[in-house]
Formats: sequence, structure tokens, C-alpha cells
Amino acid sequence: MDRKHREARYTTLMVSDVQRDGMGLELHWTVRGQASVVAEIFYSDAEHSWTLNTFDCDVPLEIIEELIAEARRRLPSKAAA
Repeated sequence: MDRKHREARYTTLMVSDVQRDGMGLELHWTVRGQASVVAEIFYSDAEHSWTLNTFDCDVPLEIIEELIAEARRRLPSKAAA
């Protein structure tokens, strides 16, 4: 994702986490030159499960819906998405 919504630019980054045994898709936003991670969808290989975490901010539902769709397409999983 690389999308502008109101005053924020939202982008995604795929990540691997050895400690949690899985892959994630981070949602980053940039507002007025300040960037931070605002959400993450993570697929655990150990538990064969998906989680969505948000980090201390409000994220528009349409952005979360796009994030979920992108995670289902891009993250490898052993279970149906």
C-alpha cells in the first residue's frame, strides 16, 4: 500500500519475526514529516493464526480493510486466510 488519506500517507512493509515465528505486514504513516508504525497484521507459523495490532492511534477503517486484504495476498500462511 502507498496511499494518501486526508493528511497522512500510509505505506506497508513486510517483516519477518523469528522470536514470534512468523511474518507481518506493518502499516506506517507519515504526517507532517513525522513517521511511525501504526498497525500490524501478523501471521504466526507456530499457532497458524492471524492477529491485528494497532499502536496507540486511530486508523481509518478503510485503511485497515486495505491492510487486511493486502496481508491476505502477500503473507504466506499454512491456514486459509
